Amino acid sequence: MLVRKLLSVVAAVALGSSLVACGSEEPKAGDGGDFGKSGIKVTESFGKKPTITHKEGEPDKALVTEVLSEGKGAEVKKGELLVANYIGQIWRDGKVFDNSYDRGAPAAFPIGVGKVVTGWDEALVGKKIGSRVLLSIPPDKGYKETGNKEAGIEGTDTLIFVVDIVGAFDTTKKTAEGGTTQAAPAGNPTITGAITAEPKVTVPKGLKAPKETGKPIVLIKGTGKPVEKNSMVRMHYAIFDYTGKKQFSTWVPSQQAPVAEAVAQPIAPAGAPAGQAGPLAALVGVPVGSRVLMHLPPQQNQAAFVVLDVIDSLPISVA
Repeated sequence: MLVRKLLSVVAAVALGSSLVACGSEEPKAGDGGDFGKSGIKVTESFGKKPTITHKEGEPDKALVTEVLSEGKGAEVKKGELLVANYIGQIWRDGKVFDNSYDRGAPAAFPIGVGKVVTGWDEALVGKKIGSRVLLSIPPDKGYKETGNKEAGIEGTDTLIFVVDIVGAFDTTKKTAEGGTTQAAPAGNPTITGAITAEPKVTVPKGLKAPKETGKPIVLIKGTGKPVEKNSMVRMHYAIFDYTGKKQFSTWVPSQQAPVAEAVAQPIAPAGAPAGQAGPLAALVGVPVGSRVLMHLPPQQNQAAFVVLDVIDSLPISVA
């Protein structure tokens, strides 16, 4: 997910700086008329992939924010995990360097705490869920003088984003809250430990990956609502190979926090095509608060399983 990688490159240098917003007397960027104060036009409505065009000449040197359509949800708070669809485009050449719409699911970003580019932190905190927001981000609030070669972004580039705010997770909830505990059936790894900590895994000697991944095996049943189809799931997880060696974990200090992914997308590093259901689709119906064991489809001929704690679930069909 390119934008998640890119947005984490630059820490916010200040919070609470004043934003340049379009007043009510100005035409909106998405109204099909003049370019408006931002100098940018946006097609389509909330939830649909937009096309972005801008006026000739140089962009504004300040951060410009326009609410193209305001949602009816709660305001996004500093420190929450923002769930959004987005498209990012370079002013200089019109190149779209990343967008979530083609992947068929939104992404999640910590907001207001220096984990994304400064322009996102300053512009999106306080906006209402369900809103479409246009951002014109100058270099000093984007990727600064270093730019990003991988994305074709130069150190002098102004970036244009259209962001559809789908929802937000309360990040004060750090772990799942399970209930009934049960052992995995024979022929599976043994998983032990409290749900408030990284699981301990023991793999029986000679255990091989199953030929079919099957349904999630609930190890600790949560007491929350079942995960719905078309949801974003916030979770802790750890991936292991069939020797018991840990391949990745959100519990380790370098990660420091749970992550959120859409149930329509795969948890494994290699992504499925847009719209193709991945292993997380199997979480539909699992109660929030649960710890589950899932055998993952092989990636690059590597077999693995995941122990996953469902902390929270959020519908992503907000309009």
